[in-house]
Formats: sequence, C-alpha cells, structure tokens
Amino acid sequence: MFTASDLSPADITAALARAGFEVARPQNVRRTLLDTFDGRLHAAGLRLEVREAPGVELILAGGGRGPAHVAAADVPRLAGHLPAGPFRARLAPVLDVRALVPVVTVTARHTEAVQRDGAGKARATVSVYDRLEVEGRHGVADLPAWAAEVGELAGYAKAADGARDLLVSLGLRPGTGDVIDVVATAAGIDLGGFAGSPTVALRRDEPALGAFRRVLANLTGAVEANWRGTVDDVDPEFLHDLRVAVRRSRSVLAQGKRVLPADVRDHYREEFSWLGSATGPARDLDVYAIEWESYVAPLGAQASAALEPVLEHIQARRKAEHAALATALRSERYRTLLAGWRTWLDDPAVNAGGGDSEGAIGQVAADRIGRAQDQLVGRGRAIEEATPAEELHELRKDAKKLRYLLECFGGLYAPAPRKAFVQRLKALQDNLGEHQDAEVHAGQLRAISAELYGTDGVGPHTMVAMGQLTESLERRRQSSRDEFAQRFAAYDTKQTRRALQEVLDSAAGPAQ
Repeated sequence: MFTASDLSPADITAALARAGFEVARPQNVRRTLLDTFDGRLHAAGLRLEVREAPGVELILAGGGRGPAHVAAADVPRLAGHLPAGPFRARLAPVLDVRALVPVVTVTARHTEAVQRDGAGKARATVSVYDRLEVEGRHGVADLPAWAAEVGELAGYAKAADGARDLLVSLGLRPGTGDVIDVVATAAGIDLGGFAGSPTVALRRDEPALGAFRRVLANLTGAVEANWRGTVDDVDPEFLHDLRVAVRRSRSVLAQGKRVLPADVRDHYREEFSWLGSATGPARDLDVYAIEWESYVAPLGAQASAALEPVLEHIQARRKAEHAALATALRSERYRTLLAGWRTWLDDPAVNAGGGDSEGAIGQVAADRIGRAQDQLVGRGRAIEEATPAEELHELRKDAKKLRYLLECFGGLYAPAPRKAFVQRLKALQDNLGEHQDAEVHAGQLRAISAELYGTDGVGPHTMVAMGQLTESLERRRQSSRDEFAQRFAAYDTKQTRRALQEVLDSAAGPAQ
C-alpha cells in the first residue's frame, strides 16, 4: 500500500500511463472485509473480501497461497453459502458454525492500471483509490486523501517489484497492508475481532474486592458484546458465548461470599440465575441442530430422509425458543439488571463485603480453587455404577465451576501450568458433556415422538427412524457412562493434584 504525497491521483495515473500501463476509466467500488465476530479468519492468517465494482466478487488471500477470486450472486453469510469447491473447503473448517459479518466496508473511486507483456498478458496492476470513505463512520480524521495498491500476479514478482519502485520514485510513501488495512487503522477498527477472554490481569497482593469486581466487569462486557448477535440469532456462538459469560458471572458471584456485599451478591445471583435459565432452552436446541448430522449419519440415508420432519420440528422449536429469548433480552428486567449491575461495578465507593474483601486475591482465589477441586473429587468418588445420572450432571457443574475459577482468575497464574491442568480437567468435562447431551437429546426425542405421532406428514417410516435414533442416542449415553470411571480415575491422581499445586504455586513469585 502506498499513501498520498503532494501528487494527485491524476498525476499518478498519468505517470503510470507514461510508463506503459493501460489506465482504465475510474469506477466506484465497494470493498468489504468479512470475518467472524471473533476474528477466526484473521487468526488463521486469511482474508476474505467482497468486492462490488459492479458485480460481486469474493477474494480469498493468505494461508501461504495466492489470492483466489470467485464470482458470487450475493454476499455469503455461512460456510454453506460459499461457492462449492476448493474455495469453500479452505474456509469451512475455520468458520465452523460461525457467520461471516462485515468488519469494515470501504467505498472509493477506483482507477486500475495494468502492465502487459508482448502477448497482452497482465504482468502487474496498480489500483488507485480516492474519495475514500468508511461506510457507517463519517468524518474519520486520519483517513488518507487517496492511496494506491500494487497487485502481484502469479509468476510476475519482478514486474510487481518494478511497479512498487516506480511509485516510490514518484514520491509515494510505502506502508503495510492494503487499502482496507489503512482505512481500518484510521477508523480505529480492530481486524482481530472480539476476543472475549475471561482472564484479566491481576496482582496477587491486590484486595480481593477490587479483583472480583474487575473480573465481573470483564464478564459483563462479554454479555454486552454478544447481546445483539444473540437477539438477532446471527449464529449459535453468540448465544453460547453470552450464556458462558452469564454462567461464569454466577460462579464468581457464588465464590464471592465474604468478599462481595451480601445484598449485592444475593440480588445479582438471583438475577443472573434468571438470565441463565432464559438462555437454556434455545441453547439446548442449538446443540441438537449442530449435532444432528453426526447423530443421524450412522443410521444410513434412508433413515436420515425419514427423519426430515423431525429436524424441521426441532428447527421450528429452536426458532420459537430464540424468539422467546430475544423477548427476554429486550425486557425491562434485563435492562434493569444490566444497568444496575454496571452502576455498581463502576461505583468507586463500594462497601467491603466481609472478612475476605480486603484480603489478597492470591490467597482468596487459591482457597476458592482448592475447595472447588475438593468438591469435584469428593462427588466424583461417590459415583458408582448405580448412581443416578443426575449426580453426573452435578459433577459436570462442579467441573465447570472449577474451570471458571481458573479462567476468570487465571491472570494470577503462569499460563503453562494452568494450561496443563485445564487439559486434564477438560478430558473429564468432555466425557460428562457427551453424557449430558445424549441424555437430554434422547429425552427431547421421546417428547417429540409423542408430539408428532399421528400428525400429517409423519408416517411409520419416520416413527421407526425416531426409535432407531433414540436407541443410538442411548448407546452414546451408555458408552459415555461406561467410560466415566476410567476418565475420572485418570483425573483423580497424584499427577493431577501436583499439576494443580503447580498452578497455585506459580502465583507465589513477585507481584505482577
């Protein structure tokens, strides 16, 4: 990218023409960078651009390959909306279930100059952009008057270098990135997306009350950031991330006894419990829809086809539950919750909550983590073959609480030992999650079977296939249950206890 000097765009295009470039007529162009809300393409070193000038073209760059250009009928939203073939194959694993959203849109007047060889084949291109604007943002102070890009074509690296040398000789200033990078920087747009990490920087010797409030404020930011995408049902990860932020908040509030003021803690535990309950039904059906293909694939094509009315029913229920959730998230109760919570979090004069509020967060967090680990191990050791499934669900919640503490107060600890311990914990969580999902979805399928029995369009083949799917889910559930003892035994070891102690000891060094 080259930015403006004392020359005008007309001066540059004239100089390019004198150097043998073919200069096309200017035309208006609209360039939009697409990525997921959490910046998955950016993290993978990929760039997906929609260029409208006129017509719609998708341009995929990065990943150690040259740019790929594909014509499109419209702007894609999901991986399945991308043109089939290598283009989609490169992006689908990165996107997963996340939707593509516009990160930044640039409008400009575009003049293209092309240098050709003796056979008329393009060797290098120079694009000059003026009348630059950032869509949706007016009056961006640092926006350049105009800018130029050199396009490097496959096999013609020297020609592109020659074009760059020409622009430098004309007095243009080289920079990094392309016009989208320049405009995004000027507009203060982070191309990396929303990170949403639950971990904040903490000093082990700072008062516990202040540390708890900063952790809770950070989690509230994640709820607020994912609110719009959840209400609009953009993709299932918005609800997932909002729900996890709510559950983390509930865990931190629960662990805030003798740290947070009792009246504040009690009130917002109740309110966040309401919010968490409101998100549950829609999330359960999101997971059902996401896992559907893996559930029905073992049954074969005939059974999968017979189950189409069931999937349609699940999707309809999912849509209804998301509508109900959107109503809750737009409600006066939700607005009051967030407004009051933010007011308390931002209040510089907050009364101490109890005996631990002025204690060092390093010791307070270590005590809470230690108790959470003891509760997890104690409950796990009591689970036997005949223990009701509800106890595995409670154990799963214990594991989540421990992990939330390690994530939310992770700023106290060195990353390496914390990551090593979480990997051990995650292996147990995965088993418990598989068991819970299979149990919940099998139960939902039995209820759906009763609802659909005898309705139009649901014949014997569908009912038989539903029975097969229920049996398959039960086998999954039983397989996870059978594996539990092995998974828990692998967790309940001296190595795990040593790994957790290494985490806690990593906060024993100098204050951060």
